[in-house]
Amino acid sequence: MALSSKDLFRQSEFWAFLFIAGWILLNWPMLAIAEGYVLGGVPMTLVYISIIWLMIILVLFLFERGNSD
Repeated sequence: MALSSKDLFRQSEFWAFLFIAGWILLNWPMLAIAEGYVLGGVPMTLVYISIIWLMIILVLFLFERGNSD
């Protein structure tokens, strides 16, 4: 049985997975990977944090959009 995105966002296990994934992606070992690199004059650590932040905002937007029905 395939789950729709609406059903997926309502499962508590999915939200626990997203929390743990966000925690891991914004933790020290992952942030240290980008340390010392520069992309167009911008430190990669800042680019990495911005990308993760935007992905979190996108997931929250999709969650809210899915629950508005």
